[in-house]
Amino acid sequence: MRNPLLKQELTARQKEVLSLLRKGFTNSEICKVLNISENTVKVHLSKIYKAMDVTNRTEAASLEMEDEKPAEASSEVKILFVHKDISDNPEMNRLCFTLIENLHRFHLFHIQKSSEDTDSANFTYRIVVTETLGVKPTLYLSLYRRHSTDILWTSSQKVDESSDIEFLASQITIQLLRQQKIDAAKSFALGENAAPRWWFACNYADMKMDCRCQESFDTCTQELEALCAEKNAHPYTAFMLARVYYTAITESWIDPRAYTLKLQKLACTAMRDNPYSCYSQFMMAFFNILVGNKKDAITYLMQIADANPQDVLARRILSQVYLLTGQEAKALELINDSERYAPDLANDPNQVIPKAFIYLLLKKYDECENLVMQAAYIRPESPYPRLFAIVCNVVKGNMAAVEMHKKEFLKYHPNFNLPDILSLLKGIDPAKQQALISIMESVFSPK
Repeated sequence: MRNPLLKQELTARQKEVLSLLRKGFTNSEICKVLNISENTVKVHLSKIYKAMDVTNRTEAASLEMEDEKPAEASSEVKILFVHKDISDNPEMNRLCFTLIENLHRFHLFHIQKSSEDTDSANFTYRIVVTETLGVKPTLYLSLYRRHSTDILWTSSQKVDESSDIEFLASQITIQLLRQQKIDAAKSFALGENAAPRWWFACNYADMKMDCRCQESFDTCTQELEALCAEKNAHPYTAFMLARVYYTAITESWIDPRAYTLKLQKLACTAMRDNPYSCYSQFMMAFFNILVGNKKDAITYLMQIADANPQDVLARRILSQVYLLTGQEAKALELINDSERYAPDLANDPNQVIPKAFIYLLLKKYDECENLVMQAAYIRPESPYPRLFAIVCNVVKGNMAAVEMHKKEFLKYHPNFNLPDILSLLKGIDPAKQQALISIMESVFSPK
């Protein structure tokens, strides 16, 4: 029986070749991925076979290495940040540095800088940055998965002495992180066995909860609970499980008392182990919102947002808590500020619906109706857009529009009744709540 091979016996390039071989890549495909000749691949394979004491690729693929172990649950997502042909332009260099600094603030990534796009097999993602000179230099940024040549996302940004580097870096960070999350969620949904698993499972759950997808609740909780039970589980896993519980409770999918206790246990454990982690603070914010302690929830969320302005979720939930505490102007200011950093959020239903609700409470009915019509097309099953549109048109006296929205609303909610209104409006100022209930009662009460 052959002895297992020590990894130290192979060069970095031979490890890359062996990794691709084990994934079923042909010699021709290895050439393209690593940008080397087919003859060079054959030379590497010959040396690999000799070092492993095997005679063919099948044996090489099946032989274990002595120090080869599955990635631990706590392992970070590794990013190779490749800065190619970057000049001494101070603004360009500061943008790259600030971008890396922003990504570090999420405490999710291990980032390694390199001036060459090589030896990327052990990384989850590659960010390749290049520069073109001219009257106004342009920075080009592309995101790849590992050693793939398929671009997941790309962006270009003109940079000069007048550029707001901090703002540009924030915009790029938010977009870059979102694209990584989307890629991870898709990979998990397709059943890819990618590591670290917590990253892919968490982002699948994140996307499903963003879409308020009740059908995925069991899948998300089972996977995340199993990952949380592993030794040295990443803090992000417990946070994401808490977020799944929080969403399910607020959407009335589950028993609120039982799952609030589960969330409390997660939050207390996280605060005991790592009280300064943004993910521990997030969990405490979720718990405090659920038990009605909105003041402490605001404190935790503000700490997160101040420490990491690129954390879109913290800003979103903070704006919702402001809304529930009668601070509509603050909530609207925070939402508008988030959209300044991430213009794409202006079309996100998770941003549009709360913003429309704020306009409704501020009695800005035209602005509210413009937003809810957009949200109703994107998320027709959500009860809020049509209900808000009904209120706006009752106030404006447009009863034909009221009947149209009521008809569309009942397509998705045929069993809707008056007690349901209270659960949809829970948490807001009682006087404003009663005013909205009175309007809706006039529309939905049996004639």
